[in-house]
Amino acid sequence: MRVIARFFRMKGMLDDHYTMYENGDVLHEFDASIYPGNQDLKRTINAKDLNSEIKEKLLENASEADKELAKNLLGL
Repeated sequence: MRVIARFFRMKGMLDDHYTMYENGDVLHEFDASIYPGNQDLKRTINAKDLNSEIKEKLLENASEADKELAKNLLGL
């Protein structure tokens, strides 16, 4: 599946990464805490269910060729 956009950030020492695919799924890879068992977690989210900050960052990071598709997938 083709990647449309990625957004990487840190919350202090914790990872918080998003990868949006062409089908509208977003892979969220994150650390819930610094404690064992709470790092390198993954979940799949529908692009339309993301908060507005993450949507804007993913749209900003999409290539020009994928901007329109990203807008549609994100419900913007």
